[in-house]
Amino acid sequence: EKRINGINITVPFKNMVIPYLDQLSIEAERTKSVNTVYLKDEKVIGHNTDIDGFESAIKKINFRIVNKKIFILGAGGVVTSIVYALIKMGVTNIFISNRTKAKAQMVKDIFNNINIVDWGDIPEFDVIINATSLGLNKNDTIELDFSSIGKNKLFYDVIYNPSETNFLKTGKKLGNRCENGKLMFIYQALSAFKLWHGV
Repeated sequence: EKRINGINITVPFKNMVIPYLDQLSIEAERTKSVNTVYLKDEKVIGHNTDIDGFESAIKKINFRIVNKKIFILGAGGVVTSIVYALIKMGVTNIFISNRTKAKAQMVKDIFNNINIVDWGDIPEFDVIINATSLGLNKNDTIELDFSSIGKNKLFYDVIYNPSETNFLKTGKKLGNRCENGKLMFIYQALSAFKLWHGV
């Protein structure tokens, strides 16, 4: 239970809160995901600040993402936010791969223009995003062979603790740019703060 704008609201999980809300923002509606709840005109509104967080983080690192090919690993709660942000930013293709293919299909059911790739297959990409939980433990490794992908790609990990996961270490070793999810975390929190306090 959280106290938001003077109201106690029970927030069980990211998507399970939706039935308890009066209204969804356009972003929350499109991604089927809520991570921020606020009160406006006596209505409890659900919003998704992960979209702003990801978009702002990519802009902050000065990476030009327009017309790029994106490969996302994972199909968890944050993935629909990332896909929505990527579409807004004008990427060319989005590929998604998850160890459980049915979860990847659930993301495709929301965004039918993405492509599902079998786990272990690696399509041609400019940016690869780790949106799995692999990396939260410092010994975690993503058992994929990146040896033939070339250099100058962006390896992006939504995990920010540890600051350099084995996924990012692999990318760096192969001559690629690497970024963790710390800026995304900060910017999504900033977006939520603005909604709650108007500043």
